[in-house]
Amino acid sequence: MWQRRDAGAFRAWKSIDPASPEGREARDLLAAADVHYRQGIELFEGGDARASREALSAGAGIAPIDPALYLPLAQVYRERGLDESAAKYYHKLIAALPDSEHARTAREQLDQLGPGLGELFDPPAESRAESASLADPLPLSLIVVGAALLVATLLFLFRRRLAPGTSLRKLIEQSPELHSAIAYLIGSLRHELLKHRVGAVSDVLSGLGSRRASLDQLAFLSDRLYGGVPLIDAWAAHLSAFTRALGHRLNLQRDREFRNAGRAIQAIIALQPQLARYDPKALDRLARAHRQLKGFDKHLARLQSRLVRTAVDDALLDQVIDEVRGEYAVSSVALDQLDRDPVDEVVQIEVPRVDLVLILKNILRNAIMAVARDEGDRRVLISTRVDLEPTGEEVVRLSVRDSGSRALTTETIQARDVGSGLGLVTTAIKRYGGAIEVRPASNGYTKEVTVNFFRVFEDED
Repeated sequence: MWQRRDAGAFRAWKSIDPASPEGREARDLLAAADVHYRQGIELFEGGDARASREALSAGAGIAPIDPALYLPLAQVYRERGLDESAAKYYHKLIAALPDSEHARTAREQLDQLGPGLGELFDPPAESRAESASLADPLPLSLIVVGAALLVATLLFLFRRRLAPGTSLRKLIEQSPELHSAIAYLIGSLRHELLKHRVGAVSDVLSGLGSRRASLDQLAFLSDRLYGGVPLIDAWAAHLSAFTRALGHRLNLQRDREFRNAGRAIQAIIALQPQLARYDPKALDRLARAHRQLKGFDKHLARLQSRLVRTAVDDALLDQVIDEVRGEYAVSSVALDQLDRDPVDEVVQIEVPRVDLVLILKNILRNAIMAVARDEGDRRVLISTRVDLEPTGEEVVRLSVRDSGSRALTTETIQARDVGSGLGLVTTAIKRYGGAIEVRPASNGYTKEVTVNFFRVFEDED
């Protein structure tokens, strides 16, 4: 949990029996890490980025962070005018410690951020059906309806397999303009079906295999797999969403992974009567189908990462500079300097390359046109850096500095109409969970416009 930066890791460490050697070790490590985390937040608040990074790195190398520390972090963001980043950490605190005094304070301060931000990071509402006990016999009417749905779906999928069209993999290769839409569709399928419904029963299945599952866990498994919207309907709805969004050029039955996933879904549906009787053979078949769908999820994660991740490197910055300098209006501006700092560490962020290039081009173009109005030095510099957040996450900062005298603030950018250049930039940055800010600059530059995105790693799903 800690390696995955799961917010529940701190609670899990604390829950280890303190009388055991493991529990004593866990508490000692948490206490040692807490000293560094708190020091890092104080330095972060004071603006000493280098020392803050060193302290936070020391804490992150020892043990998980106490979620209660999300509160001072959110307050720092709020003081800097970065309300959306503040709202995100308020919500992380509330999710991790919902009944604590810290959470009550977070809710009060969250309400003060203004209308809309209190709900900005709320997860979508999920419909919950009444739990069905595995011990209850399945009504005959439900079996008949389920069988009819299964037959209809099989016929539908069979016709689709014979239909013309290309696989999702080939469509990705042929149509870069569809990458953002495909990434969204894959993300929805993974989150709503594979993680929320299928993945949620992983622990219960482990308990069933060792005969350690409780009655509550069995009821949870039944509710998650068979309660609410029928699993086959949910699967068919996602397949239809792909077709509606991407057109009939796509035929998912040409993807072996989708065909196998469909069979696993059908196997889970067919097992409902046997599971109601707690049939050991049915449990084994359910475990196999579950493993197949977990493998399908990993396959989708690899596809999704190709679509939405961009490497921040020298080539990216050179592309942005070359394309902006090639524009007619910009090419007529005489600059004393347009340069970039070398990228010290190549990192990845979860933003499609096309969109990231457009964001940076808008900011760079705006900076060049700003210095064009001045008679003095006309200097522009683009650079990147990676900073460690108190949560242990790393933030990639892409900055454009200029020497122009024209005033610009974070509030000005955020207030821009969505149809303007920087207004579009703000909208795009929010879409990918980033933030934009303006700060004073030095060394011959007057201001620095920075966009921030969380770093992602190769092994993340």
